[in-house]
Amino acid sequence: MASDFAAASLRRRAPGQMRALLWSRVTVSLVFAAVLVFTIAILIPLAWTVQMSFKTTREILIDPYAMPSQLRLSNYAGLFLNPSVEIQTYFLNSVMVTGGALLISLLLSTMGGYVFGRMRFEFRGRKVFFYVLLFAVMLPPQIYYIPQYQMMAAMGLNNSQWSLILLYAAHSLPVSVYLMSTYFSQLPGELEDAAIIDGCNDWELFWQVMLPLARPAMTTIIILNALYFWNELLLAITVITDPSKRTLPAAIFNFIGELGSNFGGAAASLVVSMLPILVLYLFLSRRLIQGLTAGAVKG
Repeated sequence: MASDFAAASLRRRAPGQMRALLWSRVTVSLVFAAVLVFTIAILIPLAWTVQMSFKTTREILIDPYAMPSQLRLSNYAGLFLNPSVEIQTYFLNSVMVTGGALLISLLLSTMGGYVFGRMRFEFRGRKVFFYVLLFAVMLPPQIYYIPQYQMMAAMGLNNSQWSLILLYAAHSLPVSVYLMSTYFSQLPGELEDAAIIDGCNDWELFWQVMLPLARPAMTTIIILNALYFWNELLLAITVITDPSKRTLPAAIFNFIGELGSNFGGAAASLVVSMLPILVLYLFLSRRLIQGLTAGAVKG
């Protein structure tokens, strides 16, 4: 009975509505198929890396695509028990650099985004500074490496985690400030008016009222920047030449050499390096989506 009613209602619709409905369904199907293809393209290398981490180098060279003959944990044991690898040192260095850069970028981007996002903060050159910020977003970070290396050397910060912390935070600021300014610009001005009437000054208004409302955007910045800080390699091996102070991505070079390579150990190190970011995303994924979609619809 219900199906007959639905069929009758469809027949009563205008031909234009039927074509629009059909086109929308085709569009949704094509988008879903494209997303599915991209997802599979990402998952296949991930699964391949995981299965290689349980194989020996000999098995990988014989057939890199075959499943391991048995579940071996020797590659993972070698990461943590072999004194020549010292994966713990690289891991702690990455945690220190990523955490320090995140704190600095989060603090500066929230404050800068609040100033650029709220129209009541008017000062000379406000639009010029913001346009310069947007221009910096379009520049590739590789063009900064040589002058930044010279700058760190002049300050005596080469071969220290502080050099990476400061440079990573600087690289992340243009996008982070832009995201925060977009989010703050969508918050209603009545919140500020009510807080000012209650006696809040600018600092109290920012820390106690506006900043807690910006948690979705802050979560987006944390995940995007943590992913960049944790996986960045070129700047890490340029500024820091001391192996004991390098970050986790540089540990992969310990397994690949001219005289011999341990592909199983390299795959295991890749899996270990992926786990922290994967766990962080699983815990913060919902707020990440809220932050990315904030401001898409202006009320």
